[in-house]
Amino acid sequence: MFAYRGRILHVDLTSGNATEEPLNAEFARQFVGGAGLGVRMLYEMVDAKTDPLGPENPLIFMTGPFTGTMLPTSGKSSVVSKSPQTGLLGYSTIGGHLGPDIKFAGWDAIVIRGAASEPAFLFVDDSVVELHSADHLWGKDTQETWEILKEETGYRNPGVARIGIAGENLVKYASIIIDHYRAAGRTGLGAVMGSKKLKAIVVHGSNRKVDLAQQERFDSLSKTIHEDRKEDANVRMYGDVGTAGSADMFSAMYGSMPAGYYTVSDFDPFDISGTTVREKILVGKHACYRCPISCGRVIEVKEGKYATGVFAGPELEVTGTMGSLLLNNNLDALAYASKQLDLWGMDTISGGNVVAFAYYLYSEGRITSDDIDGVSPEWGEIDSALILLDKTAKREGVGDLLAEGTLAMGEKFDAVELAAQVNGLETPMHDSRGFSAMAVTYATSPRGACHMNAEMYMWQMGTLDESLGIECKDRFENDADSAAKVQDLRCITNSALHCTFYPIFGDELADLLTLATGWEYKVDDIKTTGERIFTLMRMMNLKLGYDTSGEKLPEILLRPLEGPTESHVPDVDEQLNTWYAHRGWDRRTGKPPKKRLKELGLDELK
Repeated sequence: MFAYRGRILHVDLTSGNATEEPLNAEFARQFVGGAGLGVRMLYEMVDAKTDPLGPENPLIFMTGPFTGTMLPTSGKSSVVSKSPQTGLLGYSTIGGHLGPDIKFAGWDAIVIRGAASEPAFLFVDDSVVELHSADHLWGKDTQETWEILKEETGYRNPGVARIGIAGENLVKYASIIIDHYRAAGRTGLGAVMGSKKLKAIVVHGSNRKVDLAQQERFDSLSKTIHEDRKEDANVRMYGDVGTAGSADMFSAMYGSMPAGYYTVSDFDPFDISGTTVREKILVGKHACYRCPISCGRVIEVKEGKYATGVFAGPELEVTGTMGSLLLNNNLDALAYASKQLDLWGMDTISGGNVVAFAYYLYSEGRITSDDIDGVSPEWGEIDSALILLDKTAKREGVGDLLAEGTLAMGEKFDAVELAAQVNGLETPMHDSRGFSAMAVTYATSPRGACHMNAEMYMWQMGTLDESLGIECKDRFENDADSAAKVQDLRCITNSALHCTFYPIFGDELADLLTLATGWEYKVDDIKTTGERIFTLMRMMNLKLGYDTSGEKLPEILLRPLEGPTESHVPDVDEQLNTWYAHRGWDRRTGKPPKKRLKELGLDELK
């Protein structure tokens, strides 16, 4: 097989055995790789009765046909499992070097099942697969763990996936940290790893050549795309000021960066924006494998109580959750909080939302200091958030509740409609009052409130793909049909595996997949394959107990705000009608029709 290794590594932590399985070529053709192929594999392994934190729940690390190639941003990989946070499909697409190292070691995927009796780490060196004790690593943060493992294995830059104490303590939104602080952040995959007592995975691969069907033409097209995108506005912006460089624009122009736990319309984030990071604390940049953007920030706060040392800097999402969402405009404090979340191994979106919810409930008099272990949070200060997050990572006191997420907090304090989440997953920093189509994106995403399954905030600012027929309307319009098309597109990019921040269009994807795999892809095949993968994800969730009653936004996200959002509130019901009509699915049951399942080759799924 071209673009694949043709081998899947299975590791049973209970027995300590490692086995090899050939890659299913038909599945690869249908579901490509990454998230798509990972979900197809997961479908056979779990059901509604599977305990997400039980040994029977697998954790699947996937590569794709683009992983490790010459294509810009080909350092991506995906992690797939049943989510302990939502009880539904959990997956995350990540950068760094882990994916290429899995591919270079000769594997398309690593499937981990069972649970170790004592803390362990998995070491994969090409075809050598070993389990080692991690007793000396248990309880250590993600930085210490990374440094020790590099020294012990003797490799300077292997692909390393590890958890912090949040994962060890089964915080429902614990993340898996990859290499230089890329994160499989959403849906609690770090808790799955912690439940298996698997502290880390270290992968080194020596075969760096990925055989493609038409190598020269693939490399030539990759080079052409690279030259053409050098002047792309977003590519330049992400490289110059990082993802947080857009904070000013999203806040002042569009009102889509939430503040004061989704209730404040006039917060100015300039002092914590990517531009200010560059001016005040930036000391370097970091790139994932074969990435020309280098959006990763390397910062240093040299002195004071928020001193960070040299460390990864804040991205856009944490700039929101630990900045504007708390009305915190202190850059040093933001950088320190971002570092602590990474060291604990905690999703910055969910973790920040949880403490911001506590701030809001306290400010509204719905909880008292006694409800949160004597902490008295005030808008604008971050120290209360740091105390609460430390308790959460350790599951101490009220942290045991906070570790369950905002939905559990809303149920505890009779405030469910104030909990900014969908299907148990907290809302990212892209308010649908600023970009209307984010509403249907959150409501129908396979993993809960997720901005990466269709980043409609970018498309409704003017992004278009003529080859796929995606041309969005005004940002306040019902654009649910475009959202469905972008969801299908992102299923392709998260399966072939390249970065959402780097624009590659439908016709280019078709050519690249053809040249890589030798299977012929046309633009219509891109559309159909994307739809197939998205439909598979819905069938996976239906198998796990998905209920369409969860397809809604909480009341706190539907309050009109003055300012850049111009008091606009999306009509979620209208958007859902449009979305279901576009897909041809039954809105009441959420099910695709049997005829379409058969046309997509999914009729065997029950």
